[in-house]
Amino acid sequence: MGDGRTVGEGFDLAAADYDELLRHNRDGAARLVAALPDGTYDDVLDVGCGTGFVTERMVERFGTRRVTGVDPSGGMLDVFRDKLAGLPVEATLVQGGVHDMDVPEGAFDAVVSGMAFHWFPDKPAAVASMARRLQPGGVLAILASGRGTDEEFRRVLEGVRPPVPPAWISVFDDIHRDSEELAGYMEDAGLEVVDAWDERRVRHQPPDAYLARIAAVASHLSADLEPAEAAAHGERVAAAVAAAAGPRGFRYSFVKLFGVGRRPA
Repeated sequence: MGDGRTVGEGFDLAAADYDELLRHNRDGAARLVAALPDGTYDDVLDVGCGTGFVTERMVERFGTRRVTGVDPSGGMLDVFRDKLAGLPVEATLVQGGVHDMDVPEGAFDAVVSGMAFHWFPDKPAAVASMARRLQPGGVLAILASGRGTDEEFRRVLEGVRPPVPPAWISVFDDIHRDSEELAGYMEDAGLEVVDAWDERRVRHQPPDAYLARIAAVASHLSADLEPAEAAAHGERVAAAVAAAAGPRGFRYSFVKLFGVGRRPA
């Protein structure tokens, strides 16, 4: 997926506009938190916390009192920090990734992760890392982009000539998983699977709005290209998406992947 700009640095560029461009993620966060078993979740670890969508819902539903947010993007943490002034929660924000996060093990009632898991480089190890942070009886809840997301865009990219960079196409298989795979990762990490499922939506957006969302979450894939080369590829992709759009805009699929597991008491 390129070794120039990191995923976190890419999200730094999108931080100010993330809440607007990715507003559907707020709905997904609410759906994830609604799926948690009833209980007391005073201490929560939010991994890949971004601008805090999942934490907001945890405070709303469970009255979470303390949250530790971890994210590699300083820009996203800055947006989250501004929101915290209006939330009745004690918060610690840590810049880092899931595989090396400086947070204690066995310390949290819940570990949550909203729309970040698909970018974690080693997914089984990421689930194991999050599971280790749970107290006995604690709950892990994951929301991610699932297999089949943006499949229409992938077909558009495959038809662009000259070809787009291979990483722009291979990324779909690199990042996406399905509910059976996620359930397996949780079981391998020693968790009891409460539920794991996929929800598929078909949406339409104006081509420019659709491509703005793609740019917000995947700009790091262009980091190794010369600016002129990246711009030329972008122009051809934009033209191809516009050509594929219909009266209602560009039609695309979005699959949300959910998983909820519990550490045995």
